[in-house]
Amino acid sequence: MRIALQSPLRRILFAVACCAFAAYYFEVCLREYRATLLAADSSLASLEKAIALEPENARYRELLARYLAFSGSNIEQAVSTYRVATQLNPYDARCWLDLAGAYEVEGRVDEQEQSVEHAVAADPHTPDIAWEAANLFLVQGNQEKALRYFRVVLANDPWNIDAALQMCWRATGNVDRVVAILPPKPDVYLSFVTLLISRGEVAATESVWNHLLALRQSFPFRLSFPYFRFLFAKQEVAAATNAWRQLASLNPSLQPYLPGSDNLIVNGGFERPILNGGFDWWYQPNPHVSLRIDSSEFYGGTRSLSVTFDGQSAAEAGLSQFIPVKPNTEYDFTAAYRAQELDTASGPRFSLSDPYTGSNFVLTEDIVGSNPWRSQNAEFRTGPTTNLLLLRIVREPADPLIRGELWVDDFKLVEK
Repeated sequence: MRIALQSPLRRILFAVACCAFAAYYFEVCLREYRATLLAADSSLASLEKAIALEPENARYRELLARYLAFSGSNIEQAVSTYRVATQLNPYDARCWLDLAGAYEVEGRVDEQEQSVEHAVAADPHTPDIAWEAANLFLVQGNQEKALRYFRVVLANDPWNIDAALQMCWRATGNVDRVVAILPPKPDVYLSFVTLLISRGEVAATESVWNHLLALRQSFPFRLSFPYFRFLFAKQEVAAATNAWRQLASLNPSLQPYLPGSDNLIVNGGFERPILNGGFDWWYQPNPHVSLRIDSSEFYGGTRSLSVTFDGQSAAEAGLSQFIPVKPNTEYDFTAAYRAQELDTASGPRFSLSDPYTGSNFVLTEDIVGSNPWRSQNAEFRTGPTTNLLLLRIVREPADPLIRGELWVDDFKLVEK
């Protein structure tokens, strides 16, 4: 649309209108600028002047209310000012939470709860807001609402997952109530498993593990190894065996690591990578022992494990495996080895023992000197309570110095 300005009068009127608008705009900007400077001073007088200049600005009301609340000079006026600020801007979740805090000081519980609800409604997905809301309701003893808002934290704030889980567990001590608010994310469930392990909660840990697998979502299986270590320590062999099979059904790459009827020892020929956990081989680093997979020396298959001793004392090779077995049952154990210049008064031995009672079922003759590939065999019967064996390469006595290299391969344990 064009405005005709041919006549002098119209030109004058247009110029006057432009000047008036510019003056008004300048006055508005100047007033806002002055209010900003006053608010930055943060003193009571300056904040009141800022509000006088910008009475519709919710931010200045909030700053004044915060000043009044923190100074303790007039909590009632602080509440009143917060209320005006929330009316001017009902979408400021932080202001609603501050109002809730002021209500708490006055002991006005109902109003406090309502303000917290307004805060979360204004910003329902921000973890910081949900965290404060959850803690406020937790202090009041309202677990239902607290857990509801902890769920927001667990779903959106990976940095506070552990803290939120600790708060939820401390408040409820109930696995089902906590699991009910967990988002369907394996990492959250695994964090809860880790927390329960640290508390020694066997039944609760197993329950969370089952809920984790029920998600049917894959996750790095190595993250589950602390769970198996915990089950072994608590003598929960059946639970560990079942959990390993469950994990293998979820992650097909673990299928070859299941104990079989033809050989209860997993990865006995070292043909697959060592997992260092679960029912595969575990290894403990030793500065005087070096372990490596050797594809140039083997008894069967295409690989073996090389164990090199550097000349210092080493009680064992640092390699072990947990093997589930039956009580009062006969077994046949075999293992192949090759030695090169093993110089010691006490050579390595293959050991099968009960990790809980210390009963030793197999302790082969020690290996010294140099020899080609050979096989050692032992037959034994488990004890009346034995349900788990620990396979190791040990030295008894352990003190003498040892130097040289040992290759081991084709470990096998079968029920007779």
